[in-house]
Amino acid sequence: MTIDRANEYFAALPEGFAPAEELRAALPAAAQQVAYVGAAGTAGKTASAALIAAVLKAAGFVTGLYHAGCEPLAQRIRINGNPVDAGLLCTAAEQLSSRKPLPRAAAELAAAAICFGAAGCRLAVVELPDAGLAEALAHMPVCVVTSIGPDGVSRSLERSAALAAGVMREGAICVTAPGQPKAVLSELIVAAGREDCELVVPDPDDITFLEAEKFTSKVDYGGYTAPLAFLGRHAAGSAAIAVETALALCKKGLDIPDEAILEGLAAVENRSSIRVLSQRPLIVLDACHTPQQAMALLRVLNMAKVRHLSAIIGLTEEEGAEAFFTALETGLTPEEQKKDKGSMPGMRENPFDKVFLVTPKGTEDALTERLLEKARYHFDAELCESLEEAIGLAKAGSRRGLLICGSEAIALEAAAQLENR
Repeated sequence: MTIDRANEYFAALPEGFAPAEELRAALPAAAQQVAYVGAAGTAGKTASAALIAAVLKAAGFVTGLYHAGCEPLAQRIRINGNPVDAGLLCTAAEQLSSRKPLPRAAAELAAAAICFGAAGCRLAVVELPDAGLAEALAHMPVCVVTSIGPDGVSRSLERSAALAAGVMREGAICVTAPGQPKAVLSELIVAAGREDCELVVPDPDDITFLEAEKFTSKVDYGGYTAPLAFLGRHAAGSAAIAVETALALCKKGLDIPDEAILEGLAAVENRSSIRVLSQRPLIVLDACHTPQQAMALLRVLNMAKVRHLSAIIGLTEEEGAEAFFTALETGLTPEEQKKDKGSMPGMRENPFDKVFLVTPKGTEDALTERLLEKARYHFDAELCESLEEAIGLAKAGSRRGLLICGSEAIALEAAAQLENR
């Protein structure tokens, strides 16, 4: 099997959920010898996982990292910061293709674990879109629940927290994000008690934002000071999670010096969060697609006093789109906006003069046409036939620059186009 065929195999698998025992049965003994740090939550998994893995690598451990996402799987499984060896992934694909097919999320995690075991990783950090899959990983001394917020679908915060708490294991240490909503923290405390899992909650007061140039970030958390490639309050929370995860692993017997923590925090490249490609003109990419992520993006733009941007939005789902547009316009959830009698759709000042909707690759044009009607309640919105057309119109009509957001797919597509211009 070639690497292209392996990527195609995983991309073609259906979505869905798999019982943990089915995933466990697909893992060879070497994969179960790895110590895993599982990350669940609604925002910040990718940044937190990358920071934790960088700290472990800096401490001298052979470290695996698995990101969920839409890039080819060969780019999302990494060992010591580098894409997985093609031969290892091909072997994993061959092993899995000879068994009963797993849903895509479970199959990707299984492939990552097989690669980590074969590469001799002592530790691996894995994103878990389905936190229940953590049960299939035999050794998880520390786990992470990142920020829980509105996801744009019908789940309550309590339900989202309960699902993320599925990552907890008996005898493990669970590190959660600072500043979780009270309803979320209450749910996590109950789950930790039920699972006999120690819960570590970073104190938001221990986070200090240090002076830095616009659209750069330097953060101190409890005496650990480092520049970050990520922007905003969520990024600082991810740094706090990484520090506390390293300290928790020390409690579990690993040697992670302070110097490795600082080196790891400073080393990570930002490919998932608010990413500034250019200052003049301002060009910002963000894979955000939930109301929680949209609010974080708007907060960063408002703190930087940015106005008169053109925005290009490429959503891949209709569910939650109205809540996303509301959050991107007002910085409020739909529930908060209902209570704010002074706020009506399309009436609040925001950074965007014009919004262009585009269809990401693999998404139907009819979906974007329906989304346009929702967007027009909040913005001066126009439909474009292609991303290339939208970038051209946005650049021509913008007084300040442009933002591309709405999905990882559109952010990656835009990055490729803009970097080749």
